[in-house]
Amino acid sequence: MHLPSTKTLQAFLATAEHLNFTKAANALNLTQGAISRQILSLEELLGVKLFFRHARGLSLTQQGLKFIPHAEDVLHRLCVAIEEVSSTPSTIKLNAPSCVTSWLLPRLMAFQDAHPDIDVELTSTIKHHLEPNFNLFDAVIMYSKAPKLPSVVSHQLFEERLTPICRPELLNDLGQQLVLDDLPRLTWLHANTEQSDWKLWLNHMDKKELFSKSNQHFSTLDQTMNAAQQGFGIAVGDITLAEQDLAMHRLIKPFDQTVLSGHSYYFLYPKQSDNPMLDTLQDWLVSGFQQSVAIEKQAMAVN
Repeated sequence: MHLPSTKTLQAFLATAEHLNFTKAANALNLTQGAISRQILSLEELLGVKLFFRHARGLSLTQQGLKFIPHAEDVLHRLCVAIEEVSSTPSTIKLNAPSCVTSWLLPRLMAFQDAHPDIDVELTSTIKHHLEPNFNLFDAVIMYSKAPKLPSVVSHQLFEERLTPICRPELLNDLGQQLVLDDLPRLTWLHANTEQSDWKLWLNHMDKKELFSKSNQHFSTLDQTMNAAQQGFGIAVGDITLAEQDLAMHRLIKPFDQTVLSGHSYYFLYPKQSDNPMLDTLQDWLVSGFQQSVAIEKQAMAVN
């Protein structure tokens, strides 16, 4: 049996949509004559008329109307088949909130060095509370209390542990080691209008009566931490996400006390995933965090 080409099916669907050879040709970047010949060829192949030709345009015949969903289905199935065959299982499409980038990138670079045959394509978003989208991505890193998704594999990467963080230079004017009662003299940076992170930490310190008259609010955690890095004030941030800046003394945490927010960062992927590399990446990220915690404890013991 002689089958129509995909170009012919595309020409038919474009013509059915516009009901005009010229507009269909423009949509497919072809000539009007090429579209007209493809439609005639398809009608000869099927042995039926698909369009009525009028002086001012076209209209679909009953057979043409019936053929539309079949043509759409064929092209859709072909696109799906091509995507499944051409996408190599050694590629992982990962989506993560941009606030974890500083923590994630060094671990991904080390992972790619250890597994050069696995390509991780990272896409970041400014959304802190990221909803998993497994239509576009193989895996996501999600900020949540405890994701309850029965069809999803979920592994905790690390818990959010909060404490005030700022540039060392911010404390120079105080001329002494920062104490709790000094905090109102500084500008407090907030990642939300509820000031929830500051309230949580101050409540943990039994100092919930403290407040600052100078406050700056931001719409994302990224913006808040960037402001702290530039010395605009002091923020309550996650010590894991800030570990690189803390290690290089670009930021400091004036207080040893930290508080768990109850949220964590999780690595998620569908249970029905056919990508065998996801477990490898997940194990790497989890073990990498455990190693960094062990190194930090050793350093604290030495000090």
